[in-house]
Amino acid sequence: MSYNIGDLEYVDAGQLCQWIKQGNQTNLGEKIVVVDVRGHDHIGGHIKGSINIPSSKFVNEMANLKQRMENEQIKMVVFHCAQSQQRGPSAALKFLRYSEDEFHIRVLRGGFIEWQERYSSDPQLTSNYIKDLWM
Repeated sequence: MSYNIGDLEYVDAGQLCQWIKQGNQTNLGEKIVVVDVRGHDHIGGHIKGSINIPSSKFVNEMANLKQRMENEQIKMVVFHCAQSQQRGPSAALKFLRYSEDEFHIRVLRGGFIEWQERYSSDPQLTSNYIKDLWM
């Protein structure tokens, strides 16, 4: 099946927060992983437990991501970048095409910018946050 940007589904920060607090799983008990595709702008904080695969390297890492998800029985992947307007959706679409509906794929609405505005002070949700970089 041929997918386009309109086929992507989004999740808001509040919902992702709930899933992380539930042990990185959805309300249906599906395991999730958060993939941060930021590059140099990854410094200054990230969503706790997320994996960083810079968008410039993402295509070369898709097979590894898929294998990890299969090995760990992860059913959902949430992609994001700074604002989830370009790199995050682009990586999500590439992975959707690559994995052929094997997984539930979402994009974090508002990206890390919105995430850090809401959850930067919560160490259960955000790691390595450097406030001065976001002011």
